[in-house]
Amino acid sequence: MSSSQPSMLKIARIAHVSAMTVSRVLNNSGPVAPDTRKKVLAAAEELGYSHVPNLMSRILRGDRSRSIGILTCFARPGLNGEVIRRIGHELFPTDYVSYIVDTYSDPLVILRSLQTLAERRTDGVIYFGNTGNELTPEIAAALKQIGKAVVVTHEKGFSALKSIYCGWDPGVRQVAAYFAARGCRCPVLLKESTNADCCRIFEESCRTLGIKEWKIINCQPENLASHPEFRKGLPGDGIFCSSEKFRVVMQSLLKGKKDFPFVVLMDDYLISQVLPEHPVLRRREPEAGALAVKMLMAQIRGEEDRDSSPVELPMEFIVPSDKRNFEK
Repeated sequence: MSSSQPSMLKIARIAHVSAMTVSRVLNNSGPVAPDTRKKVLAAAEELGYSHVPNLMSRILRGDRSRSIGILTCFARPGLNGEVIRRIGHELFPTDYVSYIVDTYSDPLVILRSLQTLAERRTDGVIYFGNTGNELTPEIAAALKQIGKAVVVTHEKGFSALKSIYCGWDPGVRQVAAYFAARGCRCPVLLKESTNADCCRIFEESCRTLGIKEWKIINCQPENLASHPEFRKGLPGDGIFCSSEKFRVVMQSLLKGKKDFPFVVLMDDYLISQVLPEHPVLRRREPEAGALAVKMLMAQIRGEEDRDSSPVELPMEFIVPSDKRNFEK
């Protein structure tokens, strides 16, 4: 082994590649053919290049990198902070590290991130997908290339992969039953994005319960007060907000209407802080994140359950009759 750090140019001569290719390999800064990557790493190890010696040796031996990737959209920073905290708590005893990626719910970002994680020989991935439609054939192939993956989603559609389904059912059905019990004749579902399962279950439940009329209003929370359906007052006799972002605006619109049937979807971490007076549909992503670590580590150790059906971790409908329900 040489006494001084060899230059990338010297590594390039031995590997018969350009210095730019050497830089890409050693810094994981660009695509390189697998055979070329192996030649560069072998030349660097031969010359005693110490930039990434431990990782390089593990890659050459085919060992694990003792790292996992976490792909999620940071659109709700409070929720994701709690998800990452729970994942870190479960991951800490395993001596694994994590790469955390903001996907922006953009398939191109997701695909490139998975390719980069594969290049780094990441042992597995936890992927928080909003809907099953995000799983393009290219993304599915990238997940299979990594080999070990757990998907957390609100809508079914990842049946080929280990998945945790934080579904709308039976929570949305319980919301509709609450409206029916309160005598609502025209409940309203407020949504800000495409939630196909949520809308379908809400409509099915209203029909089953004998509710003859309902409304589904698609609106951004900041535009709610000026929406045509709200200009002359409340558009129905019960409102379910399928996003926590509607909560503050709706509370101002409901002043003086304490008994108006109102349900809002709320993130797990926020419920104990706010202690709402109205019923809520509780999201369980932090709990799902902790479970996803256990499932992924079982895959990595070769101890996974062969059952490919998704783990059900549905949202929970909670009525504030007992404040302890909000202090879990």
